[in-house]
Amino acid sequence: MSKWVLLTFFLLVSPSISSGFDQLESDLTGFLVTNCVDCHARGDANGDVVLEVSGDDGHVLNDAVLLDRVLNEIANGTMPPSDVSEVSTAQRKAVVVSIKSRLVELVKDIPEETVPISRLNRFQYNNTVRDLFEIDRDVFALTEKLMVRETDYLDVLGSDLASWQLPSEVKAQSSAVAQRAGMKAVKPFPKDLRAEHGYDNQASQLTLSPLLLDSFFKLSVSIVESEDFNKESVGIWDSFFESPQEGINVRQAVKERLSEFIPIAFRQEVDEEVVSRYTEYAIKCIDESASFSDGMKKVSAAVLSSPLFLYRTNVEPNQSTCYSLASKLSYCLWGSCPDAELLSLAATGELSDQAVLTRTINRMMADPKIKRFLDAFPVQWLQLENVLAATPSPRINRFYSINTDYPAGLQMLIEPLLLFDLVFIEDRLIHELITPKVVYRSDFLDEWYNTDLKPEAVDVDAIKEANDERRTTREALRLAIEDQHGAIEGLIDPARELIFGKKAGSEQAVDLRPYAVWRFEGDLTDEIGDLDLISHGEIRFESGGVVLDKAFLQSPNLPDAFTEKSLEVRFSLSDLDQRGGGLMTMQAGNLFDSIVIGERQNRHWISGSNGFVRTEDFPGSVPEHLIDDSIHLLMTYQSDGSKTLYRNGVRYGDPFQKGSVTFKALESFILFGLRHLPPGGNRYLNVRIDEAKLYDRPLTESEAAEAYQSSGSFIPEQDLREILTASDYAAYIQMRSQLRETRKKLSEVPPDVQFEEVRLANEKAYENRIRNLMRSPKFKRVDVSDPRYGGILTNAAILTMTSGPDRTHPVARGVWITEVLFNDPPSPPPNDIPPLDEDASEADLTIREKFAEHRANPSCAGCHNQLDPLGFALENYDITGRWRVKYENGREVDPSGSLSQNSFTSVSEFKKGLLSDVDRFAEAFAQHFMRYALARELTPKDRVAVREIAAGLRDKGYPVRSLIHSVLQTESFLARSIED
Repeated sequence: MSKWVLLTFFLLVSPSISSGFDQLESDLTGFLVTNCVDCHARGDANGDVVLEVSGDDGHVLNDAVLLDRVLNEIANGTMPPSDVSEVSTAQRKAVVVSIKSRLVELVKDIPEETVPISRLNRFQYNNTVRDLFEIDRDVFALTEKLMVRETDYLDVLGSDLASWQLPSEVKAQSSAVAQRAGMKAVKPFPKDLRAEHGYDNQASQLTLSPLLLDSFFKLSVSIVESEDFNKESVGIWDSFFESPQEGINVRQAVKERLSEFIPIAFRQEVDEEVVSRYTEYAIKCIDESASFSDGMKKVSAAVLSSPLFLYRTNVEPNQSTCYSLASKLSYCLWGSCPDAELLSLAATGELSDQAVLTRTINRMMADPKIKRFLDAFPVQWLQLENVLAATPSPRINRFYSINTDYPAGLQMLIEPLLLFDLVFIEDRLIHELITPKVVYRSDFLDEWYNTDLKPEAVDVDAIKEANDERRTTREALRLAIEDQHGAIEGLIDPARELIFGKKAGSEQAVDLRPYAVWRFEGDLTDEIGDLDLISHGEIRFESGGVVLDKAFLQSPNLPDAFTEKSLEVRFSLSDLDQRGGGLMTMQAGNLFDSIVIGERQNRHWISGSNGFVRTEDFPGSVPEHLIDDSIHLLMTYQSDGSKTLYRNGVRYGDPFQKGSVTFKALESFILFGLRHLPPGGNRYLNVRIDEAKLYDRPLTESEAAEAYQSSGSFIPEQDLREILTASDYAAYIQMRSQLRETRKKLSEVPPDVQFEEVRLANEKAYENRIRNLMRSPKFKRVDVSDPRYGGILTNAAILTMTSGPDRTHPVARGVWITEVLFNDPPSPPPNDIPPLDEDASEADLTIREKFAEHRANPSCAGCHNQLDPLGFALENYDITGRWRVKYENGREVDPSGSLSQNSFTSVSEFKKGLLSDVDRFAEAFAQHFMRYALARELTPKDRVAVREIAAGLRDKGYPVRSLIHSVLQTESFLARSIED
């Protein structure tokens, strides 16, 4: 219940009043005595509202303001409270009808409210300047504009309002995401103060201080001097700023142009003296700047700085009130100045004709500029800017701000705005704002409303089964490799003994069995297999080696996979201060392991790897010192990530263990003279290489020493071919091919899946999906199948902005309902009421139980008994508008309550209860729009007009566009806006 100021009702009236009035006085006196005076008599505990019956001259029935407040309390069922006095529905209706009838009589003789002239707000200023100059962009970025329609449905609907239909899919984004930048070097004046409900066009707030007037002057100059203010962006450039053709009198041309321009800018007739004054100023500026365009820019800035431009309604007393009406219409529906047609109708007085006015309003609604009304009114009516300030706790819903640049609220606020677009454009009934049949919803909102916002669950049993299968496959392939390798060794061992016996003479040689060998004796061939190298850049062969200078060598893709390996190179360097050059590398995609010099410490050798993920300095390593002398390096890589470097057969520092990777078959290759592909910079190594070998295993320390001592300990392919019989060699080739195929299959077996890795991967994928959905501008037209969602009341935007960071706020939600849906804002709480100390409450209490303390306080009970049930009705929605049945403490949510003496147990029943009194909602909506249209607070006469509108549209179900249309034809709107 709204807090009443001190009221003293004197209910005895003079004999001159009609018998109908006598009956009303008698009925109301009896009603108050029976139901109100006991609680509100002077000296009572509820003495802030005093209802006293005395014999003095009474005037409650003669005071429209007072009587209108009484009507509001009784009609809404808040007076008298149901727990104090039971009033039948019939009795309440009878009293309401009587008071409404009396108000109609009272306001007949009350003159229309006059409003002081007010200046343009930021939204109106921007649009007016854009339309005046036909600029192709906003003058400055408008933070007041919350939605950007990327689908131009308002531009293509056409002039037939009855056929308007929104498409099945539209694209729209929050302006915070798709912000349209303004003109360069143009900075707007500060955001305008908001009136009580939040409208920013109220005359009482739009004052013009000297400081702000100076800001407007600077702003007007910055607009015309912006580099974006030019022939390409300004539609009237040719007709207004372009120099007149040769032979045409400049003064006359300026005067003619200003004669058309200034009346549009000032939105009224302008006398000859005003035009002449601006013409003289323009000629002076043209002469001083020696540029016609610059002079016209300066006079334009002067026009924009004039109070006649800055003030929204500035009709002189001797001019037609139609100019005032034209301006009010244009700023209400277009947020901008009247166009030429509106001004023409105002000049002739035709706009005052009812039929012309109706056609004009229809034309204005059909114009694409109606989007500005849809950008402004619903945002302010629904108080949607509050969504931008919402900060739900990540502990409760971490997805809301998973991307700080695109919080969920930016998607949420689009839903109610598109719903208003839909209801307005298709002239749907007003109840569809609360219980719509269709809505526009994005994939993100579908996910938000209809899922548990969790990634796909990990199937542990399936992972275990898959891992078991992989292990079985790996083991079988390993056994096959052992068998195939053994068969090959059994075939060639006799040949190996024969070959090494011949080569070694009296000394036994060791076959280290390399995978590939490159001798560089005039060619790049692999002496064991078919991994012949290809040169990139100019190379030269010199004394049994290959010299690389900003060049590199690359092998074909390796047929086998490598987890373990050894890289061996015999070489010499002329420059030891090369930083980061690669000697020998194995690479696959972005993966690489490389023998590198000087990358981390000058002249020190390391095992380079992509991003150093498998790299450390060898502990105890020393700088290289041999210049132009033979150096032998052998780097071994084990499956556990251990890496050892041998220099000239001796360990180089100490080994280290860090990371392991498998280089896949048919994807990996060998490089010489380059750290990794792509080439360039210090990746090159200028070097002479005499010999290199690749092993498919890590050599032991003794084998490393042997490799350094003996460079010929292997069987060249040619020797093997010569000593084996043709059939044995063919069998050898086939067995080697089978071995490579088996190794390839082993490399292709996926590694075991780790449960935690899958969980993290699923979570990351889901987070990325949510982020992508947040950025999507697509909204689809969908039928509302779940009555819990949809409408201006139960959408995530409203429910989020009326919650706190950690819990829902039933009072804030109740206040929003009374302000927005009922247009009956409660009075602020008394200053001496302490805030609710939730920390002192028991943890297992529900919010309803915690708020019982406030309802028990007599100073709080009046408002809380009204507000709390409205807020508790929405308790099934958490702080971000998602459905819940229990609180975090496990207690069940109780949404039950009563509205206008009708009980409900669910939000669906609550919404039905709201619409059981749709007349109240329709009247409240019309009052909101009327306040926006009039740019002032409403009077009892305004509210009487609204009730008459509602009565006329009740049987039709209150089509929204028709309600708006009717308000624009009331006497309140048509009246002059300033005193004559």
